[in-house]
Amino acid sequence: MKSILSKLWLGISSLVVIILLMIWLFQVILLENFYTQERKNILLEEGNKIASIIVSSDDPTTISQEIINEIDAFRSTFSFNINITIIDINNNHLFPDKSNIPSRDMVDLSKRLNVNLNSGKIETHLPFRMSAALLDHSNMDLNSKKVETVIKQADKARRTLLLVKVPIQEDTHIIGNIILTSALTPIQETSSILKKQLSIITLISLFIASLLAFLLAKLFTKPILKIIEASKKISEGDFTANVILDSKDEIGILGDTINHMALQLGQIEKFQKEFIANISHELKTPITLIRAYAELVMDVDELKEDRDQHLQVIIDESIRLNTIVEDILYLSKMEADYLDLIWTEFPIIDLIKNIFDKFHFFASNKNIEFVLDMDDENTYIYADYNKLYQVFFNLMNNAITHSYESSKITIKVKPINTSLRIEIIDHGKGIPKEDLSYIWDRFYKVDKSRKRDASGTGLGMSIVKNILESHNFSYGIESEMSKGTLVWFEAQKRDA
Repeated sequence: MKSILSKLWLGISSLVVIILLMIWLFQVILLENFYTQERKNILLEEGNKIASIIVSSDDPTTISQEIINEIDAFRSTFSFNINITIIDINNNHLFPDKSNIPSRDMVDLSKRLNVNLNSGKIETHLPFRMSAALLDHSNMDLNSKKVETVIKQADKARRTLLLVKVPIQEDTHIIGNIILTSALTPIQETSSILKKQLSIITLISLFIASLLAFLLAKLFTKPILKIIEASKKISEGDFTANVILDSKDEIGILGDTINHMALQLGQIEKFQKEFIANISHELKTPITLIRAYAELVMDVDELKEDRDQHLQVIIDESIRLNTIVEDILYLSKMEADYLDLIWTEFPIIDLIKNIFDKFHFFASNKNIEFVLDMDDENTYIYADYNKLYQVFFNLMNNAITHSYESSKITIKVKPINTSLRIEIIDHGKGIPKEDLSYIWDRFYKVDKSRKRDASGTGLGMSIVKNILESHNFSYGIESEMSKGTLVWFEAQKRDA
């Protein structure tokens, strides 16, 4: 039995069977014992109560009105037939009086049942008005102090009686006994009726439970089978597989998760293909140029000026190729969480001045002015200095590359609550709106020409994104064609 359908059906059916067995156990098998014990406890409690009233009375040998009222109240409370008899130590009948039941009858009954009326202990027996021969075959231990229930046909009617003897004890002396008897015959009939009724209920319940268990198990396993089928297709590379479920429960959430996973895997597969295509193109271009110009250098007849120019191309492309490989390795390590952040506090002005010095030569070639808009130069930032330097380096490099000549690049630093907002603003070509959402992707370039002098490797903004996310810094980009671009991020500010 391997299918979940059969397991669920068996599990639900077994639960119903266990419940039915519990009902049989408590309603039929244990009912008679429970009923007998409850009846015995009621008689014992009432006997002790009457005995305490007798002992507390002025004349224990006289049945007072209080005792009669207690007996009447007890009989009226319970619907079952109860007989109460009170005798003294000499076996004289005190209640009911002798006109109703001669004391000799009770004494004879006591003798036949071997009840020790002078005992100080509570005794319970099951008396029958039966012949001596029938009493001998009842297998009762008449000397036992335990409650015994025996079903014997005492006469034409089949009757069971419970007899409880409660001694009336004053100090350490026994002054009499209270005999309480109750018929137990109705429980036999009730038990028989319950057995017949429960037999029918059990058969019907088993049929209905088995049917409902099968339907519920099938209803439960149907969406699971859909998920399994879709998962198999996804594992085989079909990322268009979809799980269509109407439920909003945990299984429905699982189905939506599978669909989302398939979508993400499809995007990853598409990205991998684009990544391979892009990196192949990026690597192919410098390799092809290196080979071509190396072959030209091999021409001994060319002029030294041309040879030097060709060698410079080889050097430039080798540097570019090395940069691409280094950027790929750096980005891969960051995405795999291999690069741990080294958190330090440092003044943000130091890092910005370092960047300005680094790019001063390149900016001067295009007559670009650097502007720092910062209210408090004593502002500290909490981050990894080297990695944040890489962020500024990449952003400033892009800003210079895409800025118009004789323009300016502004770095604005302003506090916002507990954060520090840093903006790099250029006045250049700008980025089309349709390209803004892809600007953080690897190997994405706004300039699609892919000329040899095209700037960058297409990995700079992706590296910036990963560094900022590893710091849990928020970031964004705004741009307008022919007016410039603003890149911002918010860092954690520290007071000096």
